[in-house]
Amino acid sequence: FGVLSMSVLHELGHHVAAKKYNVKLGSSVPLPSLHVGTFGSITPLRSFLSSRTALFDIAISGPGISMLVSLVLVVVGLSMTITAKTFASLPMIPAAVVKSSFLIGSIASVVAPKIMMVPLSQPIPIHPLFMIGLAGLVMSAVNLLPIGRLDGGRASMAAWGRRQSSLISFLSLLLLAVCSFSGVSGVVIFWGAIVVMTQRMPDIPTVDEVTGVGNLRANGYLGLLLLSLLTLAPFPGGVN
Repeated sequence: FGVLSMSVLHELGHHVAAKKYNVKLGSSVPLPSLHVGTFGSITPLRSFLSSRTALFDIAISGPGISMLVSLVLVVVGLSMTITAKTFASLPMIPAAVVKSSFLIGSIASVVAPKIMMVPLSQPIPIHPLFMIGLAGLVMSAVNLLPIGRLDGGRASMAAWGRRQSSLISFLSLLLLAVCSFSGVSGVVIFWGAIVVMTQRMPDIPTVDEVTGVGNLRANGYLGLLLLSLLTLAPFPGGVN
């Protein structure tokens, strides 16, 4: 239920921004995931957008809000784990899960450092809010990658234009392929297959393709992209 709530929050962000710009969105198609429950949804644009700013705001609003909320849940979940009076009611997960992400591992090193000293295969108790936050972070991170019709691809096209974003998308797909064949991440393998089959092509153009979105929005996306890469990268000594 918690993971689905994060997906709903993600889609709600898109729809609120779309309503602001009078843009019609198609029905969302959920994407199941063996790793985190869901990768989110495919939400097509059903009308032309007036500007690159409109495209950017609609694209970034979903993963942006879900990533921020997920970060809060991870911190709160870890805090509630270490302050719990009893661990009997908490679910057990391998310690490797906490170390599967550089961002998660770094947060845990500060909030709950004793967890990071546990062997990878050893089960540890963890508060459910942490797992919801982890799933939300992974879901947001993969959608923020600057590829095709992903939220990140739309944001990239809005921020840097169609030509530059096409090159960025190609290089990102190439990197996904390398990661998939090297077995670095199981999440990347499944996500890469989904992207290649459904989301690799660029989105529809905006009415005004010339006017940019400004440095504030572009830098904001770079910040979210950095958080995404840190989420998907494994913590040193961990596995993904």
